Amino acid sequence: MKTKLVVLLALPLFAFGAQNRIGAPAATPVPTPPAACPSNAATPATPTTLAASDLIFAIEEERVAHDIYAAAAARWNLRVFANIAESESRHAAALTRLAATIGVQPPPAQAGVYATADLQMLHDQLLDLVNGSATGALRAGALIEETDIADLRRLSALANDPASQAVIADLIAASYNHLAAFVRNLKAAGVVYEPQILAAEEFAAVTNAAPGRGGQGQGKGPGGGNAACGADCSGNGPAAPTPATPGNVGRGYRGGR
Repeated sequence: MKTKLVVLLALPLFAFGAQNRIGAPAATPVPTPPAACPSNAATPATPTTLAASDLIFAIEEERVAHDIYAAAAARWNLRVFANIAESESRHAAALTRLAATIGVQPPPAQAGVYATADLQMLHDQLLDLVNGSATGALRAGALIEETDIADLRRLSALANDPASQAVIADLIAASYNHLAAFVRNLKAAGVVYEPQILAAEEFAAVTNAAPGRGGQGQGKGPGGGNAACGADCSGNGPAAPTPATPGNVGRGYRGGR
């Protein structure tokens, strides 16, 4: 528990530390989360204006999310993890296509291994949280999505071409859906998640919105999700079982209720 408490206190600072890597934050208007996920469009014809280092960081950040959710899906009987893990793979692929427009290849993908030291540390810490309890895993997911939203917003501020801006906007929209899905699953387990990175107003707008279209089982993708995602973008699908051992991790990532 001591190790986990250190993780919970330290992780929110990670997203703000990313500001030094990918520029100053853009304005943060209260969002209206759209329902769709990023599509599997072909590689954009116009070269991206984003720097190679920023793209590689963003790709690996999406990989961290995928790997953490895949580990959580293997350990806990919660469909939300498998659904969103598939979506994260598509997000990394969308960013990889952007990188290809300037001849950049990301580091070889290997589960749990990253070229970026900060992301390696983040993964290892979150994996400990995932292994501790189902609610801990859900909290890790919510924090990942908050971090992704903040980092992607900073990345968007650096993009000067429409193709890059469109891809990043889709990724942010998907992270809104994912965050809401994790918060709903925590609520079903009797756990209240409080925002660690997003402003309270923005967090409320995201998590109180109706589930994304992918969660309604009307799409053509496997698992009843939006066909563009190949799975449930909002992480809903069929009703998830109640997480085991609810409340093992303290409220709001600050240690204890």
